[in-house]
Amino acid sequence: MTQDTEVLTKDQMRADIAAQIGVAPEEVEAEESLVDQGLDSMQVMTLLMHWGETIKGLDFARFMEAETLDDWWQIAHEAQSA
Repeated sequence: MTQDTEVLTKDQMRADIAAQIGVAPEEVEAEESLVDQGLDSMQVMTLLMHWGETIKGLDFARFMEAETLDDWWQIAHEAQSA
């Protein structure tokens, strides 16, 4: 999972997702459904709980509606910019 940092990067998100689904980070496709890549709902919650420690006010509902790493990055980026 991500190290203790104040900012979550897209690369960190990709690495965390990859660790959850058991693939190398470069295998996580940014524009493909994360569910289709093997991420299940329990893994999503694990990631969101962890990222919620870094990003205050993270909107979990928006993540659940989004499908891709690119979508998730947009949500995280907006939350960190607020």
